[in-house]
Amino acid sequence: MQTTVSLQKATAQDFESICQLLLAAQLPTSDLNPLLENFFVAIEENQIVGVIGMDQYGHAGLLRSAIVHPEHRNTGIATALVSQLTEHAKLNAVNALYLITNTAESYFQQKGFAKISKDAVPAAVLQSKEFNGLCPASSSIMFRKL
Repeated sequence: MQTTVSLQKATAQDFESICQLLLAAQLPTSDLNPLLENFFVAIEENQIVGVIGMDQYGHAGLLRSAIVHPEHRNTGIATALVSQLTEHAKLNAVNALYLITNTAESYFQQKGFAKISKDAVPAAVLQSKEFNGLCPASSSIMFRKL
């Protein structure tokens, strides 16, 4: 039996489930705003199976918390989440997305992101907790113009 995955804007009620998914993937949650503004979830059979979010800094966005449950990978969910977030970012006057990754550099290169140095990141984005200790200094920094 085939099930359908739906994408929707995350709500405060999704906070605990999102945190569980992120923690299982060893992604940070300590700075996650419980209101989940600029976050989207993929839901299958009333379960959150994927999430993606963005922290907005003026016209720049920090893509964060992108994860799909291991049992649901390679099914197009991540691509759909990235597309949903990208469109949302454009509607909110974001003209560039930045991200930090330890494991998904090649995936995000396929989505149009390019590796950059920390010096190329706007000062406002550099103030995020991700750039100030939450993510390892050895992480790759990537950028995509929208």
